[in-house]
Amino acid sequence: MPGPDTTDLLAESARVLRDQGAVALCQIVRIEGSTPGKVGWKMLVRPDGSAGGNLGGGAFEALVEVDARQLLERRSREPKVKRYYLTETAVRGEPTGMVCGGLIEVLIEVLMQQPVLVICGGGPVGQALARAAALCSLDILLAEDRKEYRQPSLFPPGTVFSPVDRDYEEAFLEPFLQREILAAVVTRCWETDLAAMTSILRQAPPHLSYLGLMGSERKIERVRESLLKRGLETSGLPFFAPIGLALGGNLPAEIAVAVLAEIIQVRAAEKQGENLPHLEYARQSG
Repeated sequence: MPGPDTTDLLAESARVLRDQGAVALCQIVRIEGSTPGKVGWKMLVRPDGSAGGNLGGGAFEALVEVDARQLLERRSREPKVKRYYLTETAVRGEPTGMVCGGLIEVLIEVLMQQPVLVICGGGPVGQALARAAALCSLDILLAEDRKEYRQPSLFPPGTVFSPVDRDYEEAFLEPFLQREILAAVVTRCWETDLAAMTSILRQAPPHLSYLGLMGSERKIERVRESLLKRGLETSGLPFFAPIGLALGGNLPAEIAVAVLAEIIQVRAAEKQGENLPHLEYARQSG
């Protein structure tokens, strides 16, 4: 059984990454004894559950697919090397029930597109936040109902603009639902904050890593109460309000730095599997 064409498989991985936001690439990196696959053989697993390429087939390949799907579901950023024994039993590693007698080690790596920072509100804070996000190599989506605040000259190159009405009724997240989303609600008033929050919660992005709301404690509580009346809530979500780390600055650029610092901290903690006390509080009290 020949191995997969690497060029075609990598091209397909790039297509899946573009269209579905993530892909798991599996490659045999070590073998011992009799094995159906050889070092360098590759397989990709898509978020929709389908797979391509070839690791040698059989129960072994099916187990790799299961492990790859689990990492995809968690959007794990850490590559994993897993050992599979081609035997009925194993002391260490994953037994496959096969009788070849060898072992295979597979590198499973989840590739993901850059996160998208969704900024609701194109005023001074939104503009500063977009400039700061560009420095962090985040893709930027701006949702704003006022045409004068959707001018490309106000934002970094590559910013995607989503015109919405004042009630944010459009599904502006739809093109990005397969990607990791970081959302910052920094609109001009509490009514548009509520509209933006309502829209985000109703669209229910499956890979929402951060949701921040700018404003005073009183305004935040008012928005939260209004959401509850609409049957929506932030409990269980990575919701942070007031938005940003408490660095003490009030200028738009200072607020932007505080927000990006919080986003960096949240993503780093998730990557390392940590539960920082204030992050855990934010999730429980949201």
